[in-house]
Amino acid sequence: MRRRDFIKQAGILPLAAGLPTSGPAVQPRKPAQQPAARLYSQMMPDMLVTFITRKVNAMAAHWDRQRVQIRTPEQVEARRGFVRQKCIDMLHGLPKGNPLNPVVVKSFERSGYKVENLMYESQPDFWVTANLYIPTAGNGPYPAIISPCGHYPTARGYPDYQAAYVNFARNGFVVLAYDPIGQGERRYFWNPMTQVNEIYGPVTWEHSLPGQLLLLLGEDLTHYFVQDGMRAIDYLLTRPEVDGRRIGCAGHSGGGTLTKFIAAVD
Repeated sequence: MRRRDFIKQAGILPLAAGLPTSGPAVQPRKPAQQPAARLYSQMMPDMLVTFITRKVNAMAAHWDRQRVQIRTPEQVEARRGFVRQKCIDMLHGLPKGNPLNPVVVKSFERSGYKVENLMYESQPDFWVTANLYIPTAGNGPYPAIISPCGHYPTARGYPDYQAAYVNFARNGFVVLAYDPIGQGERRYFWNPMTQVNEIYGPVTWEHSLPGQLLLLLGEDLTHYFVQDGMRAIDYLLTRPEVDGRRIGCAGHSGGGTLTKFIAAVD
């Protein structure tokens, strides 16, 4: 209650007691209606987003100031080493190399290229399924590309991806396309008898579930993704058809993100 309302209401007390008043009677009035209480989320909308945005913008501004000071090749090289080490730290380090133990399961030839279905171990007993597309025209050794896939359940078997691989091969590139963890032939929750994913969710759930467990162990799933790609490059270096001085990486969607990590770390 406001003081003014209190004083006005107090003026009726002499009347209630039968006492004379010095002035005209004051009619009682209803208390002023108070506004409804506002929720905290209404008073401070998007507080967490605002906080994080402010932190990220401040960090971006800091690194912008650092980068603008780069003037010499030595500074560029120092920056490259700094970024690479930061990426490795984010990935919780890189494992030691191990024998790839590659196995060619099947091969076939098409117009202008041939394909090998193969597997290799990116880490001990951790198999990666892949297709190797090799040009049959021209003279090798050829430049090569590794291709990490985006978030399609069939991974390297997705028709648009296969069309891109074939186009590369017919234009003189060796392509090593491999399945990410939880996709293609590396699905861990897929029931081949029922043809159903037993977690009944999108393919990204097959990344989230092991990824969350790995965080509890002080690791992360990106570490495994990047290692698969780096060992794919190691495998290409063993192939006589490949020019080891000309190896690139080209991925789509999640594969595009991996392209940036692999380029920075390898």
